[in-house]
Amino acid sequence: MEFVVDNFSVWIAPEQQISGLESLPYQDLDLSWVAPMQRRRLSPFMKMALHCMRKVVGEQPLAINFSSRHGDLPKTAGLLDAICIQDTLSPTAFGLSVHNAAVGIFSILNNNTAPMNAIACGNDSIISALIDSYARLHTKQCDQLMLCHVDSALPVEYQCFADELQVDHSLALSLRLAKSGEGYFSLQPINFEPTTEPSELLPISIQFAIALCNKAPKTTLFNNQRAWMLTFHAG
Repeated sequence: MEFVVDNFSVWIAPEQQISGLESLPYQDLDLSWVAPMQRRRLSPFMKMALHCMRKVVGEQPLAINFSSRHGDLPKTAGLLDAICIQDTLSPTAFGLSVHNAAVGIFSILNNNTAPMNAIACGNDSIISALIDSYARLHTKQCDQLMLCHVDSALPVEYQCFADELQVDHSLALSLRLAKSGEGYFSLQPINFEPTTEPSELLPISIQFAIALCNKAPKTTLFNNQRAWMLTFHAG
């Protein structure tokens, strides 16, 4: 699987700048292009998603692959809490909690009518989004698309299920197939012995972001289930 990354944006919560993330460029969230009334309704999850997507495509109407392991779980957890105490659910909160809400809101705000997918596949969600992106490019459904991955740290009541470090983060990148003679990335699965033990690894999405920034010749991306080799081929 081979692809070129033209534009790239990443955001990580300032208070979560943990060891291993020093190479990532820090950016303040920029939502100045969203009307104040709309901005006030956005959750932290939605804000970091919109920030990175806009940084990558501007007003260009690219097709989008959106991925997230848990979606806007803090918002969903709030809805579940309301159900438990038999409180009335907010229709707006419910509508903004669905998995494709972030990319849907972005399409409205950015007047983007291109095709969009929303993907959830456990701790391999961004890998699945990359595979789907490559398939769409390879079958000529589009010449270029944007991949956006977003995840929030698990709410306190779900921390006992964590199998990787919990970091609020978002990244977006524009992808296309390589032309003759230019640099590109390739991604291939490699043999790996899975484990069910809790892990202190960074999410693969953040490992991937670090690798994109560093452009190291080879980087192993892995979680407690699978491993992938990301290779940068200089042009």
